[in-house]
Amino acid sequence: MKVALVDYGMGNLHSVAKALEFACAQVVTISAPEQARGVDSICIPGQGILNRCMKSLRERGFDEMLDDWIAQGRPYLGICLGMQVLFESSEEAGGTEGLGLIKGHVTRLPDRVTVPHIGWNTVDGEHYYFDHSFAVHPEDESIVDGWCEHGDRFAASIRTDPITAVQFHPEKSGVAGLELLRKWVEQL
Repeated sequence: MKVALVDYGMGNLHSVAKALEFACAQVVTISAPEQARGVDSICIPGQGILNRCMKSLRERGFDEMLDDWIAQGRPYLGICLGMQVLFESSEEAGGTEGLGLIKGHVTRLPDRVTVPHIGWNTVDGEHYYFDHSFAVHPEDESIVDGWCEHGDRFAASIRTDPITAVQFHPEKSGVAGLELLRKWVEQL
């Protein structure tokens, strides 16, 4: 399966590409929507600041492309910021508008815990590596595939056809993360 890894000027491209290749995907890195021709799926990797990510996606035309892509039922994988961009808005940077493809909001983790949340945490009995200061709260909780707690409970993974998205970094999560990516590639 051919996965387009979107280069929006930030993000953990190298590690995500290597992990997807280990999961038996053929990975092509793209920086413009027209470069996605002939691919089976799209991946938006994580790392960075949401308002800069959204600005870059809009400037490059990925906002409209992703809206069409998902409306057509084509597979999408979002990692960290790639999950957060799907939602309506975020508290980050005084308020950032997301793609609005899923109803819900991204809120800052509470100050009563260490922020950013960096390190290992449990999602449904599996350990994954997190690195984030904001967390997703979908309006429809039935799309949540896994929950996590760091100060408050938040959606650590969501699934809604054709979207799979995770707040953690599977590319940095050892065997559990690679297994998650392998299963996702197999479903393409």
